[in-house]
Amino acid sequence: MNIGIIGGGAVGLLYASQLSTQFAVTLYVKRQVQQQLLKEQGITVLHHENGNETRKVKVMMWENDTPLKDDLIIVATKQYGLTAILPVLKMCTRDQSILFLQNGMSHIDLLEQFSKPQILVGVVEHGVKKINDCTVMWTGKGRTKIAGYPVTNKDRHAAAFFVNGWLDSIGVNFPLEVCMDYYGMMIEKLLVNAIINPLTAIFDVRNGELLLNQYYQNCMKRLYNEMDFLVQKDNREHMWNHICSICEKTAENSSSMKRDINAGRETEVDAILGYMINLAEKQGKSVPLTEFMYEAVKGLQHNASCKYL
Repeated sequence: MNIGIIGGGAVGLLYASQLSTQFAVTLYVKRQVQQQLLKEQGITVLHHENGNETRKVKVMMWENDTPLKDDLIIVATKQYGLTAILPVLKMCTRDQSILFLQNGMSHIDLLEQFSKPQILVGVVEHGVKKINDCTVMWTGKGRTKIAGYPVTNKDRHAAAFFVNGWLDSIGVNFPLEVCMDYYGMMIEKLLVNAIINPLTAIFDVRNGELLLNQYYQNCMKRLYNEMDFLVQKDNREHMWNHICSICEKTAENSSSMKRDINAGRETEVDAILGYMINLAEKQGKSVPLTEFMYEAVKGLQHNASCKYL
């Protein structure tokens, strides 16, 4: 089975490396420098606890007007990079499937544009940091959760073959969970991102500091209390414990939003907090803390980008 992975960032490199043990993987990148480096050196994954592994995969330059021939395409770009690649993705046929692995949920609104390929959405629970164009550090092993949008069509063989192949061959070392409810799966990840990412970016701390510092934890709790309208009442305590558990498991990690701010890159705050604010407006909810966090991150992003001009 041929798997195409779009994006040479941390997630794209990790998934290309791990999935290449079972599938024929092609990684699509935008820069020739990265393509050449990957062809020469392969992808190196540094494990947080022990050793490293290097694997070579097929690497091609992304072309904005060339249809993809892969059976299943994994989109591992940032949210704000989707618009540029949508025209090519829309060329996919009924025999192909597309898996979106973005943070936030703003890409959900784009999925109705697809009528032919089967659409899957997923969330990444791994901790992974890009070291350079061909090296990532796997800082925390988690799971990949996927679900069909709006539901999985069992008649589409590409997705089923992909899922079965993943579970049967690499599911132990690279866990996969198939969810029936895409919306519940995405909301859970959205809440985790909406609390951990902006707070760590604003305070410039690693994830674990949000629990170790009582004042930071108070901020977490207040923010969660404002957002818990998205969670059923009998599940709110469980969701709060889940968010704290993610913080604990990724204690030594720096969130992607914190890293983006520190590097002067655009963040995904619009897809995370921006989407959360839109949901609140639709339900007539007031979310002043969330709005404050959104403006604060946008301000940090503006200042950081100016430093790199």
